[in-house]
Amino acid sequence: MAVTVYSLHLSPLEGHMPRTYARQIYCFSTTNSQAIETLSEGLAGLAQDVPYVLSRIISDTPGTASSGAVISAPYYRPEDIFSCHDLSGIVDYATLKAGHFAPEVFLTPGIVPPDTIPPYPEPPAIFLARASLVNGGLILCVAVHHLVTDITGYDALLKIWASHCRKEDVGFDRSWMDRSPLYSSSQSLRINNSHPMPMPDLLHTKIKEDAVRGTDLPSTAKGKKDYQTGVFYFPRQHLRALKDATNAHIALQEPGSWVSTSDVLSALLWSVIVRAQDHPYLRNGRVTRQSSRISTLSFPVQFRSVLRPALPRNFLGAAFLMTSARVPHEDVCRVSDFRSLSISLTHDQEPGAESHVNNAGMQEPIDFVDISALANVALAIRRSVHGIDDATVRGVLDYLEAHPRPNPEARLVLGPPRCEPGGSNTSVVSWADQCIYELDWGHAIGRCDAVRLAKMTVERNPIILPHIPGLNGDDGGIEVIMSYEEDIMQRLTESHVMKRLATLRCLS
Repeated sequence: MAVTVYSLHLSPLEGHMPRTYARQIYCFSTTNSQAIETLSEGLAGLAQDVPYVLSRIISDTPGTASSGAVISAPYYRPEDIFSCHDLSGIVDYATLKAGHFAPEVFLTPGIVPPDTIPPYPEPPAIFLARASLVNGGLILCVAVHHLVTDITGYDALLKIWASHCRKEDVGFDRSWMDRSPLYSSSQSLRINNSHPMPMPDLLHTKIKEDAVRGTDLPSTAKGKKDYQTGVFYFPRQHLRALKDATNAHIALQEPGSWVSTSDVLSALLWSVIVRAQDHPYLRNGRVTRQSSRISTLSFPVQFRSVLRPALPRNFLGAAFLMTSARVPHEDVCRVSDFRSLSISLTHDQEPGAESHVNNAGMQEPIDFVDISALANVALAIRRSVHGIDDATVRGVLDYLEAHPRPNPEARLVLGPPRCEPGGSNTSVVSWADQCIYELDWGHAIGRCDAVRLAKMTVERNPIILPHIPGLNGDDGGIEVIMSYEEDIMQRLTESHVMKRLATLRCLS
């Protein structure tokens, strides 16, 4: 059957997004018999506002779009992209909740829409969702193709869907779908062949030989590996105390500069991960002082607010760039190395000995982190974020539009190189700003209890999950999910910093 191409083309930037699904799982305690019907009717409303949720992605169609990917005309009906099945005899919601919604449970066959697991059908659907009825609750898995959106746009789609479920107006505007701001003006692309446009720093090419070489693992690393998926909870009060202490230090050293809670958390995660991965440059848990090694943290930054004119906050397309922070490896390790070789105050303190204890009975988090090192690393992250402005975004958009056809021998990749020769690298992705916990899906469904991914069988660097609002007087907090080999995960869970600042909620 021929596929009709929709008038909405993906931008050149979106053509470089991952060709995979952004997938999340939401847990609801509802037992209302109208829940499935409510979700179905709400999805029909979403499809009226955003018709291309019923479409498919057509890739590499000559002469259609500079991104090499376009959206088909609406191909499905709402009932084709939303399915439901009954797992009430297999999964018990109370047990699931008592185990902090352990990721291994979501490997239960049928929870994840099968067409969102590789290998994908060709052409792939843009949007697929499945509701699983369990004993005492409901599990909703939503998958949106990453070529079409980023996590902020994904969040906006959920807002629209939920608004239709509760039969309220979310204030939808068609400008949320307008990709034209992601295209360059004609003047910016007047390129003289004798003066080719230089590649922006926020892009790099991956040579085919390098990609192959990267698969040559040491003999000790070959073979099947066992991975564990962990979910860690960081109370907001701990992160706030660290941010305040870090910014107080920065104010003395570099007045006018500051870091965010996200910068501080990313710096902490960066440090504990590179230490847990036990690089050969580490000796007896300490960094070799003579090492000039550089550690790189890669992360996405969405640019809706920095573009001029700004994109709508609920812009549904993909609007982020990858960037990175580079810091001496020794400095990164030093963040979580503080007092790591000394006797812990909490474990080996004599009864009655004085310690810094907060009102919740927990030691102050600043006692377990080198604030000076944390400030340096977090500031490096903040400077990279501030480097994403209108000029840098336009530079990337111009270059991508001027080079529409990829070279298979030197693939263009978003972001600077992820690792310097001989250096260490990791990445952090943040979903913290998603509003899923605040989202009201109507009386038949209610609000989400947890956001999860299924247990992973590969390495996955940290994903900061949506911020959990406070309940019963507490300040809420942030969950982080990650997947590593068993020995690395063990070192992570036993890390001096992770034990003091976070709670391991579940390990699958």
